[in-house]
Amino acid sequence: MPKNKFKKKSGLSLVDRKKALKEAALASKENEEQKTKKTPSKYSVSQLLDKAEDCINEFQYEVAQKFCQRALEMEPDNVRTLETTGNLLMELGDPDGAKQCFGRAVEVSPDSGYAKYMCLGQLFEGVQAVECYQKGIQLMVKEKQEQQAQEISAACRGGDQVTDLDISNAYCAIGELYMTDLCFEEDAEVKCEEVVEKAVSSDKENPEAFQLKANFLLSKDKKEEAKDAIKQSVSLWLPKLQAMDKEDTLEEQFDPVQAVAVSYESQVSTGKILIEVEEYELAAEVLESLLDQNDEDPQVWYLLGWANFLQGDDYKENARFYLNKAKKVYHKVKMNDEELLKHIDELLCELGPGEGDDDDDEEENVGDEEPQSSDEEAMEH
Repeated sequence: MPKNKFKKKSGLSLVDRKKALKEAALASKENEEQKTKKTPSKYSVSQLLDKAEDCINEFQYEVAQKFCQRALEMEPDNVRTLETTGNLLMELGDPDGAKQCFGRAVEVSPDSGYAKYMCLGQLFEGVQAVECYQKGIQLMVKEKQEQQAQEISAACRGGDQVTDLDISNAYCAIGELYMTDLCFEEDAEVKCEEVVEKAVSSDKENPEAFQLKANFLLSKDKKEEAKDAIKQSVSLWLPKLQAMDKEDTLEEQFDPVQAVAVSYESQVSTGKILIEVEEYELAAEVLESLLDQNDEDPQVWYLLGWANFLQGDDYKENARFYLNKAKKVYHKVKMNDEELLKHIDELLCELGPGEGDDDDDEEENVGDEEPQSSDEEAMEH
């Protein structure tokens, strides 16, 4: 019997074949995506985090986010990944996200690595913050002891090592909390005194610890002891700053931030404490060094004016100069501190106009001439 040449061929119809090809193409695409996901990154997690940290240091936060995200995809529970991402989120003003990262790092590795506890101490408040700092200190002390026991390997290991300054600053952070948020807690004064002494004893070269001690003593009305403490604090950084300033040349820019381990804000606080303990000349030295760093800070000009005002009639002209300058800079930088401006005006009103002052031109001309030295002014009187 002859074969039926019109016999239906085995296989798929044209419509079915098109459908199958489409499904095959989609499957191929999915497989390719899966391969991409499984393909090892061009960089290791460590390399990604190195690049992320470099970007953070250069304020390239968007690029840093990409490196952190990739590192998290590869190793979501890597402690360094979590800490680096947490630090980035702190820079980006996302405290809740940072808390999640550091909190997860604590869950993964609760008994090693103090840095995450220090960061959580900054992010939390009150008792919770104290607990974080205390755990961080415990781990720092342990790590430092290990470093001392293995001095050679610690030196070879490189990287950040725990220092006495780190431990002292952590105690300072707790002390600040007991003097502010936790000042009404039971035994707050006793606990504060304990951590203040630990801050000082942990590193006797830490100016922040002596400044904290001065603040604590002032809160107890121990003015003379506070004076000794703040002078000790200043002696640890101001001479170095002044020496470096003198050695500065026209060819090289002087960077006070790199010169001393005391922040600008802390130096301003030092000036305030010195005025409170009536160390006016030293206060002027500190505040004038701040003008070398930033001559458009109304608060510094005001404090110089206030320090001179408090010294009496022989310093009236200096006080007037600095207070007028403070007012001028206040308006120039558009500062918003009504209490500060009010006090400046009150002091200027009490001082009255200076000799030869022209009320109409005062705002334009104020600050064009340097104030007289205290010796020159005393001679005139």
